[in-house]
Amino acid sequence: MDKLLVILRKPPYGITNAAEAVRHAGGAAGAGYGAVLYLIDSGVYTAKKNQDAGDTGFAGIGEDLELLSDEMETYVNKNSLNEYGLKEDDLIEGVKIDDGEVLKRALKDSQTVMIF
Repeated sequence: MDKLLVILRKPPYGITNAAEAVRHAGGAAGAGYGAVLYLIDSGVYTAKKNQDAGDTGFAGIGEDLELLSDEMETYVNKNSLNEYGLKEDDLIEGVKIDDGEVLKRALKDSQTVMIF
């Protein structure tokens, strides 16, 4: 099975990177690819529960990400989680915390890597 790694480094609001990253990973998973969505840097906010987009003009994508958790693997980087003050209890269901080992393996095993 071909594998796709999507790395999201940007926050969920203000730019479309988060929505595009989730869309590409979810689409690949739906098409039968092994898809990994990896949230690092401020991208970890994408997996935060009960997001409020406020008046940004963007819709929250946390619920979409939660619905896709059965289709693809979703990880948050442990160091980034700590850096941005989030805890495991702050994350939506289905997201796993990685210390960097999953990222190393996914970079090695994936035929395609997309960075947002």
